[in-house]
Order: sequence, then C-alpha cells, then structure tokens
Amino acid sequence: MLYIVIIAGGKGERLWPKSIKARPKQFQPIVTERSMIQETFNRVYPDIERERIFIAAGAHLKGVISEQFPEIGEENLIIEPMGKNTAPAIGLASLVIRRRDPEALVAVLSADHVIHPREDFLLALKDAARAAEKGYIVTFGIAPSRPATEFGYIEVDQPLTESYEHEVYTVRRFTEKPSYEKAEEFLQAGNFFWNSGMYIFNVQTLLEEMSVYMPDLYQGLMRIEKAMDTEAEERVKEEEFTKFESISLDYGMMEQTDRIACLKPRFVWDDVGSWGSLQRHRTPDESGNIIEGNVVAIDSRDNIVIGDEGSIVTMIGMRDTICVKEGERVLICHKGEDQKIKEALKEMSSKPENRQHL
Repeated sequence: MLYIVIIAGGKGERLWPKSIKARPKQFQPIVTERSMIQETFNRVYPDIERERIFIAAGAHLKGVISEQFPEIGEENLIIEPMGKNTAPAIGLASLVIRRRDPEALVAVLSADHVIHPREDFLLALKDAARAAEKGYIVTFGIAPSRPATEFGYIEVDQPLTESYEHEVYTVRRFTEKPSYEKAEEFLQAGNFFWNSGMYIFNVQTLLEEMSVYMPDLYQGLMRIEKAMDTEAEERVKEEEFTKFESISLDYGMMEQTDRIACLKPRFVWDDVGSWGSLQRHRTPDESGNIIEGNVVAIDSRDNIVIGDEGSIVTMIGMRDTICVKEGERVLICHKGEDQKIKEALKEMSSKPENRQHL
C-alpha cells in the first residue's frame, strides 16, 4: 500500500517577506490561489486516501498546518522537535508508517514544488511504486530544459531491465549545484537530470540502507521507535534529534547506496526557490511586468511587483526590479540579486527589533 509523506519544514527565507519562519513559502499562495502545500496535497488526494497522507514538519508549524488542513488528524502529523534536514525527518516518518504497515511503500514529496499536469504525476508515481516494490529507492529525475545552477543533478547510467511505463535508470552519481559552465556541460551530455528531491521506497529498504550508510541516525531512530506510544516518547525524540547530524538524505545515503533508481517523468516540474522564478509561472502584462495586488507601474518594464491587501505600490521608471510588500516588511532588489535575501536576513537578525519580521 502506498503512503504519502509531505515534507513541510523550512526556515521561510528565500521568498521573504511573504515567507517567514512562522509561515514559510509552502504555506503561501505563491503560484496559484492555494498555498503550495495545499496544491501538493491535492495532487495526490483523493487518489490516495486522506488517512495515508502524512505531513512532516517542526512543532512551530502545527498551528498553520491545522489551519490549512483542518480535516487532517494529529495522528497524520509527524512532528520533529527541531529541524535537522531531510534524513532525520524521512527516517522518523518511515518509523511512524512502518508501525501501521510493515510493508508500506512511501512517497516523500516536497511541499513547495510546482508540478503539472496532475495525471502525469500520478502515472509516474504509480510506476515508481512498482520499482520500489522490487527493492529500489526511486527518485524522479527531471530532464533539464536550461543550464540551471540552482538545482542538484543526477547522472544516470543504464536503463533497468524490468519493464516500466517510463524510462528508469541506474544512477552513476549525484552532483551538487554546479557552476553555469558545468550546468551547460550537463545539459549537452544528455544523461544528467535535475534532482527533484522526491523519493519512493519500501520502508524496510530505506531503513536497511540507513543502517548501513547512516548508522548513528539509524540507532537513534531505533531508540525513538522503542519509546513510541510510551510516556517517554517526546523526551526520547527530543534527546535523539538533539544528537542527530543535520544532513540531507541525498548526502547521507543516496549518493552511496547502489539500490537507487532514477525515473524520468513526463510532468512539468519546478522548485520555486526565488522571487525571480515567478517568471516561469506567471504571465506578464504588455510591459513585461508581473503584478499582484494594487500596483501602479509607470514607464516600468520587466519587474516583479507584489503588493499586499489594503496598500498600494507605485513604481516609476524601474527596470528588472523585484518589489514585494507584506505588511511592515518590504523587499526591493534587482532581479539578479534575489539569491542574496539570506544575507540580508542574517544582517537583520543581528538587531533584536528586527526578529519579529523574520
């Protein structure tokens, strides 16, 4: 039986000021009128029953999750005592689901991806589950359409001999975010895919591989599992998470295991990681401006301008600028500089009076 885990953690930095720690971007309507996590949920529901859909996040996000998903019970929330990247989160989720179904197949999805059409996603998910049943840990590799430097890459090797509806390959290696020149090489090579960060696996397979490649994490997870459904559960969970290394599943295990397979899906995928990426998803006006809210733009071209309710934003004579207003928080930067938001937030955090805006 297939279960879904939506990873919904995050610091809320890259799409500041709309996105903040208490309500990061996945809980915001960035691309459509629904929040990104609501889009992710509805991508699989009702094909996957609500009872088999879990949301994994930090305790500080329980309130906003309940607000956006009042129909989901606490038994389907996987709460981490602190953020320690994807490996501990996925390991904990695997324990919770294994207790319900020892032979469960699990699909781990990010809460903030743009994917369409839905039908193609569900077909790819079904095919990936077939491969996971055979003992593979499957990831979706997205055929690159440009030399992107903001994504990691997967170099694939040979097609699997089993018959699938999609192309499915063994994996030669993972590569971190490359330089533009290296990304251009990957694009021309033809056997490099963008790493989508989604995984489909049998819980037993994943935990077995964790025991080999991440033994400290695995032993900590086993201590948590032993304490589950006892009075000591929360205490043990916090103690173990405190000791866990903050590490991604890719770096800790996927780059080493030989049980990884990469499926090439047909759906369109994007990770909205900056305000500039809205250019791939919003239709500009006749002046090339992407505008939301009450905005007046005079003699201004190729800007991204996002206003908030109850205010007006006026732009005169601007080019290639990003302007986002959310209450008392305002961002103004050149389009090519939006990756430096983290630097600005770090400087802001040094002053106590600014921390309420982070």
